[in-house]
Amino acid sequence: MHDSVLMAEISWVEYERRLKEEDAIVLVPVGAVEQHGPHLPLGTDAILAGEMSRRAAARVGGIVAPTLSYGYKSQPRTGGGDHFPGSTGLDGDNLSRLLCDVLSELGRTGAAKLAVIDGHYENQFFLTEGCEQAVRRLRAQGIDTVQILKMRYPEKVKPETLEYIEQFYPNGYPGLDLEHGGILETSMMLYLFPHLVNMDRVPLDPPANFPPYDLYPHTAAEWVPPSGVLTPAIRSSGEIGKLLVDEFVDLVAGALEAAFRSPRVDRARLIAQP
Repeated sequence: MHDSVLMAEISWVEYERRLKEEDAIVLVPVGAVEQHGPHLPLGTDAILAGEMSRRAAARVGGIVAPTLSYGYKSQPRTGGGDHFPGSTGLDGDNLSRLLCDVLSELGRTGAAKLAVIDGHYENQFFLTEGCEQAVRRLRAQGIDTVQILKMRYPEKVKPETLEYIEQFYPNGYPGLDLEHGGILETSMMLYLFPHLVNMDRVPLDPPANFPPYDLYPHTAAEWVPPSGVLTPAIRSSGEIGKLLVDEFVDLVAGALEAAFRSPRVDRARLIAQP
């Protein structure tokens, strides 16, 4: 039990020991419950954020708090929209307050180094607000030693990696915004959790073609392919998945080391390649 990096699997005594003796970084993965096409599970964002956090924590001496599985509402141009059954989102202020509560409690009970690892594109600015609220709340309580890092685990992809994977996109790499249920996520799931992927159900819809604006109420059903997948995933593979997982774990671990383990924190390095 004591070897686990998962907060939920260790006792409070072991948790306190690691904070005091090992100066452990506490990672908080955040995902979403959102459709990812007929071939991937609704929890893909939370599953991947949790696994990237677990692997990075094992490398840097961290502890992974339970994943916040619900995220901000799926948007048509980045996630296909919330009209698909099962997609279950939070209002933005609720997500900010939820994260604020979690970070504030972790800081109040002894964690000085916190890291929010996001796996859902739509979360990003609401998580920023939650981090800022947590800092203000902790300072009001007289706790001013807590630092919070926030990043998306796929914050960037190396140029050489992009050059390699572009060959698998018949219409060219669409960018992270449209990589929803596509080759990147599908390949990572094939590598990490193949039992959760049904390649027989991968849709053959062409890439989504969105206008350069949003419209409210949403007209997602008119814009989004029926499958919910925004770019074809048929050429996904575990080989691509391993390449991406290794790179993203390096990215997260490097950011944690730069922010919390270096003698002098260089803020410009926080999202740099390790």
